[in-house]
Amino acid sequence: MYVSAKVATEKCIGCKICLSTCPEPNVFVYIKEEKKVQINEGRCKGCGLCVTVCPKQALSIGS
Repeated sequence: MYVSAKVATEKCIGCKICLSTCPEPNVFVYIKEEKKVQINEGRCKGCGLCVTVCPKQALSIGS
């Protein structure tokens, strides 16, 4: 079982850098109304690439 990335929505600025960095398809969903991202936890493999590129440290691995 994989540990999924988590989004701290209060920190997310909707830059979408994580979307282009993630090697797995359809992990991130951009919510236009909120200008934030959400994670499809069932697809996330927990590699942590998104965590390393987030300029606002809005992403973390695990709980």
